[in-house]
Amino acid sequence: MLGLYDQDGVLRFTGPDQADCLAYAELFALVDGAFSIEPLFVSVDPGVTPRQEAGCSS
Repeated sequence: MLGLYDQDGVLRFTGPDQADCLAYAELFALVDGAFSIEPLFVSVDPGVTPRQEAGCSS
């Protein structure tokens, strides 16, 4: 999943691939340099659990 952010860092669109994000940019006449496309999620290995922060209990 990708997100298209404007030059102010505001998330404007989410889509499954770069083509969808670029179609959005074209639809709203966003020029190169006025937006960036970034992954929304960092993949995590399914067998790895996040470590607890110091001082936190569950």
